[in-house]
Amino acid sequence: MLLLLILGQILSSTKTGNVLFTNIRVVEGTTQHQRELVCTDYDHIIKHYCQVYDVDDELVKLVIKKESEFNPRAVSSSGAIGLMQLMPETARSLGVKDPYNPRENIKGGVKYLNYLFRIFGNDIELVLAGYHAGPGLVRRLNRVPEIPATMEYVDYIISRYAGGRKKNPVYVSITTDGTLLFTNVPK
Repeated sequence: MLLLLILGQILSSTKTGNVLFTNIRVVEGTTQHQRELVCTDYDHIIKHYCQVYDVDDELVKLVIKKESEFNPRAVSSSGAIGLMQLMPETARSLGVKDPYNPRENIKGGVKYLNYLFRIFGNDIELVLAGYHAGPGLVRRLNRVPEIPATMEYVDYIISRYAGGRKKNPVYVSITTDGTLLFTNVPK
């Protein structure tokens, strides 16, 4: 009977990385955050440039969502422009003539992410920190800077990015009182 109960349950990870043992399935194997990003007006552009520059389109959608909420006219208080919030100097260096143009902005942002992946050896946290705080600072520190906004930015995207999640092992044990315990914390 206990085996049937266990087999009828589903293991998944929560936003904080803890293992959840439940009988409630996630619809079609996606997280809530992935479902929020399924379709946008810019999917065809994102997909195209992600193929050209070998960057995951889910990651790009998360960056755009966090940066501008998919608003091509967005301008930050620091002067970053467009969907991917490119700084004017960065946009120029990437060949972006009109950072308000969604196609140019996405092309530049994806090209920039590709560059960051190369200089940070595919370390997703350093890539995101470099995108947010600038690659120079991240390179000097060789870690995510202790800037609250940058740390929150990296955590926000990493917690929602399926491609960036580390797979947590599940440990099963029986406690002294006979309770079956499922956890992601090793003994």
